[in-house]
Amino acid sequence: MYYEDAVGEWEAPPESTKEGLPIPNEEYIKNVRDNCLLKLPNLTTQKENDRIMVMVCGGSSAKFYLEEIRQKSHDDRYRIFTSNMTHDWLIANGIVPHYQFIIDPKLSKVEDVQHPHKDVKYLLGISCNPAVFKALEGYDVTRVFSVSGIGIPTDVQVIKALLPYEDISLLTGGTMAGLRAMVLADIFGYLTVEYYGFDSCYFEYDDKGDPIYYSYEKVRKENILEAQTDDGRIFLTSPVFASQARQFLKWKHRLEWINFIIHGDSLTSHINKLDNEKLKSKHNLLITDYYRELNREMHNHDKGNGDNTYGISGRKYAGDIAVLAGQLIKKYGDLTLLDYGCGKRTLESALPPISGLTVKNYDPCIEGLDSIPEPSDVVACTDVLEHIEPECLENVLDDLKRVTKKLAYVVISTRKARKSYSDGQNTHKIIESHEWWSPKLKKRFFITETQTIPNDKFIYVLQAKEIR
Repeated sequence: MYYEDAVGEWEAPPESTKEGLPIPNEEYIKNVRDNCLLKLPNLTTQKENDRIMVMVCGGSSAKFYLEEIRQKSHDDRYRIFTSNMTHDWLIANGIVPHYQFIIDPKLSKVEDVQHPHKDVKYLLGISCNPAVFKALEGYDVTRVFSVSGIGIPTDVQVIKALLPYEDISLLTGGTMAGLRAMVLADIFGYLTVEYYGFDSCYFEYDDKGDPIYYSYEKVRKENILEAQTDDGRIFLTSPVFASQARQFLKWKHRLEWINFIIHGDSLTSHINKLDNEKLKSKHNLLITDYYRELNREMHNHDKGNGDNTYGISGRKYAGDIAVLAGQLIKKYGDLTLLDYGCGKRTLESALPPISGLTVKNYDPCIEGLDSIPEPSDVVACTDVLEHIEPECLENVLDDLKRVTKKLAYVVISTRKARKSYSDGQNTHKIIESHEWWSPKLKKRFFITETQTIPNDKFIYVLQAKEIR
């Protein structure tokens, strides 16, 4: 996304502190200290769930979706979130949000809580001016640890010092409420977020010729920028909102297990659409023909002493998988177990006899085991994913989701292999950390257990999001 020089006669936004806060650092840290002493419940991380978070921002496009938002406010599948002045605007239009959250530390935010509602849950950032907390006494208020890592000592250090034994989930994220809502969704366990009024641009002018950024009356005085997206579309925006659009993509990629849907035709929705197109797989292959042949060579290779050690690691995990299968048989009855990327089928041969368990094997590089498998109750995928071609990984992970009816036991190596293919490539094609793998798995499964073997591998127990 590219930005041209400012056009028009607009006042520059007021200068903030050196680190970007709208108030002095000392005042910011004092707010944090004072609010840590309040007797309030804290927002804590919640279990992932299938409800949908609806974040209503104040952008001018929101007013075109009021009926749609109203319908969702009465549907138990949805939870309506808003912030700042949008709370009053929704209520004035007959829509009571489930949550209002405020993280802005300015005293002026007290104006946004002058008309509280008994059915709204209020999420107040730890750095809010204490007057905002005071104005909501007697209402359903939860303290949110929205932090920026700013101050000496920092806000995080102050919180840990004053609340050493509290269960605390830090709300990190971007510089505006719409961006913080992305991390807030993760804390609440939402896997889908729908945005309304999250525009980052303007479409209309008032009778004075000033751009209209909001669905309600609120004036911004900033330079106007032209933002050109990668496909050449031009949107009129401001420095602050242009930054918001850039930050959205950054946080979207960090939270890739969450599906972000932005309603309306705006700068933010358009760059989200373009980004989704870029992220789509360019093909539907699980493995290329070239790579299949390299692996077949490795499986068929014999050093002359009968010691072919490629594709035999499955047997190392037989004990854990037997225990897991036994527990599930007690719960569900007879089960099928699929060894996905089974190699020489050593997992099957090492498993003890388990009544009610049927074992199936799949490996695209071994003749006779290369048919696309049907879904199974339990899937073992051990020392496989690090071998996948990077351009095929998303397809393989989607296929792993497809074949897993209940649980998957996944082992991923984090180091180079000791073996190489005949063309000289290391047999481990992907060497990445837990922080890299976890979002990709979380996008498709609930991660129920994680075990780390330092400098070697990770073991995950994954639950299907829809038990079949």
